[in-house]
Formats: sequence, structure tokens, C-alpha cells
Amino acid sequence: MPIYIKVPYKNSYIPTVFGQLGYLISEAFRGWKQHRTVILPSFVTIFLCSLLLSASVVTLLGIFRVMEVEKSLYSVEVFLDAPLAKDSLESVRQKLERIKQVGEVTYISEDEALEDFRARFSHDMLSLVTGNPLPPSFRLQLAERYCTPKDLHEIQNLLQRDGTFDAVQAPTEWVDRLASWKFSLIFWPICLSILLLFTLALIIGNSVRLSLFSRKLLVENMKYAGGSPFFIEFPFVLEGVMQGLLGSGLAALFLAFVFGTIRDFVPVIIEYISGYGWVLALIVLGVTSLSAYSSFRSVRGFLTHEETYN
Repeated sequence: MPIYIKVPYKNSYIPTVFGQLGYLISEAFRGWKQHRTVILPSFVTIFLCSLLLSASVVTLLGIFRVMEVEKSLYSVEVFLDAPLAKDSLESVRQKLERIKQVGEVTYISEDEALEDFRARFSHDMLSLVTGNPLPPSFRLQLAERYCTPKDLHEIQNLLQRDGTFDAVQAPTEWVDRLASWKFSLIFWPICLSILLLFTLALIIGNSVRLSLFSRKLLVENMKYAGGSPFFIEFPFVLEGVMQGLLGSGLAALFLAFVFGTIRDFVPVIIEYISGYGWVLALIVLGVTSLSAYSSFRSVRGFLTHEETYN
């Protein structure tokens, strides 16, 4: 314990807080060593909570990416029996554009359909077919304000009753499925993230409080010797910061390894969670900041309680 000497005629203490920074840091590490039976379970819990929190937030990122792709599903493709003359095509296009829910109409010729098929599927699938078996079609993209399952079903039924087209296709099953899952896919990850943040704050705060109670006599001696609140609080806050930083950092590294492995086996998943590195970095920063705040609140509450009690 450093001894403070008051300098006559000066309102200052020697050594200063900055001069004792090394002592404060070593005290924090000493607390880790002496109270490892309390800190180790807390550290493991922080790691697991940070792991779940990071996975939850990255999953939420992927869900929002899927929701962006969902808008492209609100389209209807109508196929013609045979190629039409230019005037007839224009007449059909105008009829389709007059549907209020339709935002854009695109004509796809037989050649364009064949090129698109070859780009998506193997060329062997057309090896036994002579010529171009794919018919021309119109692709209708719904306006953004009409991107609802109800409007998609309504347009599909309308075009099927029209009789002008050979076939009408729309991904109604996928749209209905996403619409039924949307609330749960967004609501539960958000709730889990909030719950985990609250749990992390409690765990870190309790860990610091246990460390404080075990060193109550030391804290009281520091107060009576004239130690400033910063001087007393710093080691305990640093303990909490180290717990949050190491726990969340290891969780982020573990998830980065898992995502790297997934990228090699299922590349399509990574497209929906691209940028997850920044998310993991923000999680580490957030958990570390939460650790610092929870530790500070715990120490300040302890000191305030002691002053009130005395």
C-alpha cells in the first residue's frame, strides 16, 4: 500500500495517481490471481454469453439480408404459347402494365430465356432437345408498396383467369413461408440479444462485487489513507474490462473460425452474412464497454454504501 505524504501549503498528494498507474494495473492482475475461483466461472459465462450474443446478432444480419432478397420474390412470370408479332407484344405489355400492383414489365424472348437457362443449369439438360424449347415470356415485378402475399396471389389468379397465357408462375409458397416466419425470425434474436446483454451486465457486476467484498479491508484502508475514488475504483474496473475483453474476444475468434469453415463448405451462406467481421468487432467493443460500466457502477455503489453506513 503506497504512503501518501501531504506537502505543506499545497493541496496535492505525492505520489500522484498517474505515478501509481503501474501499481493500479498490477493490483488488478493480482485480483485476478487471488480470486480466480470467482473470476474463472464468470469469465467462462461471459465467453458463452458473448458467443451466443455474437451468433444471434450475425443471424439477425443474415435475416435482414434475406428480407432484402424477399422483394425480388414478388414477381410473376407469364409464358406465351408462341412468339407474337411486335404489335401484339406491345398490346400485351400495355395490358399487363395497367394492373395497379405491377411496377415493372420485362419481355424475355426465346433466345434470352435459353441463355438464362444455360447460365443457371447444366448444358447437358438440353443435349437431347433440338432447337430452343423455351417459350417467350413476360416477367412482372410488383411495386414495392404491393409486395405482400395477398397481392401476389391476387395477380396470379387474375392472370390465370385471363386465358391469354399458356402458364403463370409465381413463388407463392416461398413468399407465404417467409411472411409467416418473418416476425419470429426478427423478434426472437432481438429478445435473445437484449437478454444476453442484461445477463452479461449482471455477471460482471456480481463478479466485481464479490471481489470487492473479499478485499473490503483493503478498500477501507485505501479510503482512510486518503486514496481518491479513481485510485480505488481503477483496479476493479480494469478487472471487469479484462473479463469482458478476453471473454468476448475469444468468442469472436471462435465464431470467425466457424464462419471461415462454413465458407469452405457452404459458400452461399456467407453471402448473407458478409461483413460479419465488423459485427464481431462491435460485439467485442460493446461487451467491453458494458463490462467497464457495470464494474464502475458496482464499485461506486459499494463505496457509496460504505460511506452511508459509516
